[in-house]
Amino acid sequence: VVAYVAGNALTLLHVPSMKRQYVFGLAKSGIGSFVVHPSRETFAVGEKGKLPNVYIYEYPTLNIVKVLRNGATRGYACMCYSDNGQKLATVSSTPDFMLSIWDWNNEQMLLQSKAFGQEVYSVRFSPGDDGRLTTSGTGHIRFWKMASTFTGLKLQGDIGKFGKVELTDICSFVELPNNQVLSSTESGALLLWEGNFIKLRIMRGESRYCHDGEVIIEI
Repeated sequence: VVAYVAGNALTLLHVPSMKRQYVFGLAKSGIGSFVVHPSRETFAVGEKGKLPNVYIYEYPTLNIVKVLRNGATRGYACMCYSDNGQKLATVSSTPDFMLSIWDWNNEQMLLQSKAFGQEVYSVRFSPGDDGRLTTSGTGHIRFWKMASTFTGLKLQGDIGKFGKVELTDICSFVELPNNQVLSSTESGALLLWEGNFIKLRIMRGESRYCHDGEVIIEI
């Protein structure tokens, strides 16, 4: 099954038969983001509109089994599940750009923090550690952890420092087994992050970038 968003519908394309199923946005204002649970038994759909919800759908019945509220003002830009599927992270779109961590099965928001002051394109939990995650977008990358403080559990985010490397939008990134993060750039180079500092800029020789244009996705 291939899933993609088109306007106010999430389309599920069954490749062998080429038959389509549609999940329409209940607010009728469009769908901002979606993500499939690691079990493949449910998927989350973040809608657009005034105070939109995240709906958890069961597959293949397409019944709504959970509803997550108050995570966005106008829409959801991106979302992801933790590796074990217990937590869901969402980032809202303009104007608030809020990062929210959910215990989705209990319809409970665990933590929330301002992700950044501009668009956020991607959010991912660290592999095997649902206490850490990374966000990236317009002119930034940010490394988050859930930390215990005197007032309880908090989201703490360290902004990536570009140093002498030109500031760039970061559409995508991937965390490596050693906890370093490899991110995209607009120029076509790749950046290797250690903590919130750049360790390496990866290119093809001294004057050629890895790609001839912006890197959009990394797997």
